[in-house]
Amino acid sequence: MILGVNGIRLVANRSGVARAIEAILQCMGELQHPFTEIRVYTPRPLAEQIPLPPNVTVVVRPSSLPPGGWEQVTLPRAHGSHAPLFCPSYVVPLLARCPLLLAHHGSYEGYVDRAEVFSWWARTKARVSYQLSAHRADVVCTVSEYSRRDMAHFYRVSADRIHVVPEGVDTRLFRPMDDQAALRDWRRRVLGEDVPFVLYVGKPTKRRNLPNLLEAFAQLRRTRQLPHKLLLIGTALPGTSFADTISALNLGDAVVTVPHAPHSEIALAYNACSTMIYPSSYEGFGMPVLEAMACGAPVIALDNTAIPEFAGGVASLLPDAGVDTLARGIEDLLGDEARRRQMRVDGPVRAARYDWRLVTQQYLDLLIPLASR
Repeated sequence: MILGVNGIRLVANRSGVARAIEAILQCMGELQHPFTEIRVYTPRPLAEQIPLPPNVTVVVRPSSLPPGGWEQVTLPRAHGSHAPLFCPSYVVPLLARCPLLLAHHGSYEGYVDRAEVFSWWARTKARVSYQLSAHRADVVCTVSEYSRRDMAHFYRVSADRIHVVPEGVDTRLFRPMDDQAALRDWRRRVLGEDVPFVLYVGKPTKRRNLPNLLEAFAQLRRTRQLPHKLLLIGTALPGTSFADTISALNLGDAVVTVPHAPHSEIALAYNACSTMIYPSSYEGFGMPVLEAMACGAPVIALDNTAIPEFAGGVASLLPDAGVDTLARGIEDLLGDEARRRQMRVDGPVRAARYDWRLVTQQYLDLLIPLASR
């Protein structure tokens, strides 16, 4: 039995959705299911070598069409009409004749500042294609109860039709490390010296409030003589630029930016940091928070959207991303060793519920009945 997968998100700017697709494919090589061949369709060869199980084949179908056109025209032609097609990134080919499973990762219509972040054309195009895809798909799922409510509200899809399958974490990679010597060496290599640091991982998008984080960090350095550095991983991904802010706040020596890092390096960063902060105003899920928890890192995030669903009671959840709020949240957690010690215990326990193997099984539970149609 064949299963098709839309792999367009794997070819460039690989961020959260692409990492989810990669993890699901890897787990499909370990779990029992009837799909003897899994075909991952892409418009061009993968830029990075992604470890894939033997039953996964990358099928490259070049096209002169833009990405959206490739998904609507080239993809369904390449796949055909008999086997199910798993579309793990917001849209399905509307004219496809095969059974379709759509995975949605968060409706940005619910983000109040979306007009400042996305152009009118980008917002309109996404709204139309996402809504039509949700109505066209045979089975629809999203990553949180919060996103399910958003989809039902903005796309006028019955909530009863929408399954919740969360994002996951590879607990074999993202796990606590006890080798303090290795972590000290990692800090020297990345930061230039073995100093404590505050960590952020993710796209530098506006909704994640990095300018406010930088101002809060500068405030703590200035008023509390904070000895920590600030490490930002993911600055090469699309988003806003904050180099001028770093310069204006005189943080050149205190902020270290890493444009891109492989998963193994990110796992080391979570283990080596004093705290990981993720001050996002809108998240359909929030994978970096879950990964940090899996490593036992003390985590600060915001008490909004989907974050409380999986991090509530473990992470320190702040009411907003104001400069003073962030500064106070960082200072309070860094000064509370007992709480940070408890987070190191509770985080991996909570994250184990979201292991990618458990999550992938939930996808298979939706795909297998779909294939029988």
